[in-house]
Amino acid sequence: MKNKELLNICYKFFNRFIDAHALVDNLSNILETNLSKRDIEETNKLIKDIKKIIDDTPNEVDEYVLKKKETISNLIKRIDEIPKDDSNRVFLNQQKENLKKDYDREVDSYERWFKITDYINKNDYFTKLFESLNDYELLELIAQNIKAPFPPNLTQEEFDKLVRAGILKDEREWLWRLAFNYKKRKINFDGIVNYFIEKKDGYYLVELISAVGDCLNIDMIIDKITDKKLIEDLQGRKKVISSYLSDEQFNRLFNKDKNDNK
Repeated sequence: MKNKELLNICYKFFNRFIDAHALVDNLSNILETNLSKRDIEETNKLIKDIKKIIDDTPNEVDEYVLKKKETISNLIKRIDEIPKDDSNRVFLNQQKENLKKDYDREVDSYERWFKITDYINKNDYFTKLFESLNDYELLELIAQNIKAPFPPNLTQEEFDKLVRAGILKDEREWLWRLAFNYKKRKINFDGIVNYFIEKKDGYYLVELISAVGDCLNIDMIIDKITDKKLIEDLQGRKKVISSYLSDEQFNRLFNKDKNDNK
């Protein structure tokens, strides 16, 4: 049995979605699942060594922590400045409460985070688990989060293999999430674009454009879209992608059907 939950937990820590104490707690919880004797032994060793790093590394408030809290404070101020009415009040108040919780949450210093991350990445058991993942399982691991700051390093060929694994099982949600995680990695997303167009899926095509529009060749996408229903679907979602398409591009896309009927 693959101890995939250990990989999921460590991946969340690598990307700072959980802190060191939550890492230990979550790893301890998986010991209660149906693991082999070896998996239990290796997981216990991992927990023991991580606890030692925590004890040996004071969690001082460093530049990373200060910048994170400053960013959250600025976001809260921006929410406070937004005019509120019945259409947005509940949503904005909830966003503000979530940000306050994030502000108060303990954050690992860079030193503590780096030492634990470095230790786990060099751990033989973790490495074997990670290398045992097939393409579909690796896609699943990455797609559980959106815009993770530290996704696994992938070549274009490796990325395309994950795209093919997602297409094989029609994992559209995972595919746009995959792209979002690699927005700043100089990756070509044409395989995902082509699949959404082939499936005439306006919802996920718009999700993809809104997530990584700066990385896409919008003119090429417009040229590829010929289906009348897909064009009509995209017309209803115009506001979502208005930041990525010019008026001229919208007109070229939406007038396609009219031109075809002349």
